[in-house]
Amino acid sequence: MAVTAVVLFWAGFVYALSRPADYQVYHRTMLQVAESAHDAAQTGRLTAEQQLAGRVTTLFARTAFDDAGKALAGAQKRFANQGPPDARSAALRDGLAPLLSTAVTALGDTSQATDNSTLRSGATELDTLAQHLDDFITAHQ
Repeated sequence: MAVTAVVLFWAGFVYALSRPADYQVYHRTMLQVAESAHDAAQTGRLTAEQQLAGRVTTLFARTAFDDAGKALAGAQKRFANQGPPDARSAALRDGLAPLLSTAVTALGDTSQATDNSTLRSGATELDTLAQHLDDFITAHQ
């Protein structure tokens, strides 16, 4: 009887961990992903602006861009690890996916900029992207 209870306990635990998320859980996860992407875009923008102004060292800028890239990679992983459980969740995913993709490209391009013109345009793109992510977050809270 004790063995059966333990097996049932573990089976319930495994089911709870592996069951598809409902809309509320998925919604919360997508908002967290959007907030992380927003913060990474803002970090990239601020770093680029400070680099253009000559207020940070190259080493500091590389480290800040790297940290923003790691945060964005974590957001991407969370985004990819959980599929939408219903049509409403799929619509939420479809609204966030292009913003997340743009964030990866813009942050990567800005962090690798070798001239002020590219750095300046990257900062502008990241600023615009951060505003779009902020709009997404506000619309879905």
